[in-house]
Amino acid sequence: MRRDGIRRFLLGGESPLATLDFLNDQFMPKVVAELNSASTRRLMALYGGDRIPENERNLTDVRNRVSLLIEYKLAWISNNFLLSHGIDDLFWANVVANRFPDIELRDNKGTRGIRVEVKCLQAIAEEKAANFDTLKKDLNPNTDYVIVFVWEWSTDYENVEWDRAPMILRAFVFHASSLAELRDYNWLDTPPKTLGNGYQGFDFRHAVNCREGSYSEEEGNYGKLMRIWNEKVEYRSSCGKILQATIDAYLEFREFVIWKGFKVIALDILSKGGGSRKPEAINIDGRKVGYRAGNRTILFGGRTSSEQRKHYTSMIGSPQQRAFDHVQGLPQIVVMNDKYQWTLSRVVDGKSELLEHGRKPKHLTQYLFGN
Repeated sequence: MRRDGIRRFLLGGESPLATLDFLNDQFMPKVVAELNSASTRRLMALYGGDRIPENERNLTDVRNRVSLLIEYKLAWISNNFLLSHGIDDLFWANVVANRFPDIELRDNKGTRGIRVEVKCLQAIAEEKAANFDTLKKDLNPNTDYVIVFVWEWSTDYENVEWDRAPMILRAFVFHASSLAELRDYNWLDTPPKTLGNGYQGFDFRHAVNCREGSYSEEEGNYGKLMRIWNEKVEYRSSCGKILQATIDAYLEFREFVIWKGFKVIALDILSKGGGSRKPEAINIDGRKVGYRAGNRTILFGGRTSSEQRKHYTSMIGSPQQRAFDHVQGLPQIVVMNDKYQWTLSRVVDGKSELLEHGRKPKHLTQYLFGN
């Protein structure tokens, strides 16, 4: 794309739909490629047995640190993008105020262009707690966007022998005002049952909860990125192109994050069982639904119905399978939900018997392998 065209998009001179296309097709692929380069990843890697905390509180601090580093690198890469296209009178600035946005485009006179809020989610996090709680009144529908980076630790390396380094799995760009519209529509449409005589709504500063007629600032679920929308919600008002594009992109984003996290967790757990059998994918009705290694299976409940799981259980309880079981032990099946909470069952004569359940995937290994 030519210099003048890039300037128009970045200064908010094109429609939001066209700007979304530019960001998704022209801009973000270059950003992700640079974030995933060895020269960038080596700056955020773990080396020589470096350890990070495993308890949830401090692990959250590590994730916040990685998110901040990705945000800073985004601004740096974005400025290099401008220079590579001969644009030296525009620059991406980090916003010092701790509110929307995180970075914004400026020219040398201080004129502002598009604004971007940056969110980063580690795929395996049980509670992906990033919030987008900026009120619609504080968003400009012509210039404001949200970029979400989905990342995970990876042990691969090129020229730098790190232990592991963050890898961007995918980046999603949302029209901020439309995302806020979906958030508010869904939140207002599902108030708590304890409202009393009050209302759930907003004041000039923030969202407001009501419990038995008593009002307070919403500090819990409002704006949680993974709860903004779902496929069961019906938008009953007029839905324009930009809003429909946001719905489609959000549902794709949510499915991607949850499945990628499940995949990383499932393969990691199955690989700890030892033996020569590598984990292999399980497909039901033409859709990938889980992984297995030997006589252990981990299924994602969000992609399987109870009937499909019963059928799968009966299949691995067949006479041919029982001959294998005699050597390997009874088959075991794990089912995880979208928060990676799990149930563990064993298969006896084609029927499942519940053995254990838990909230954290890290506790599952000891029940499967005794370690």
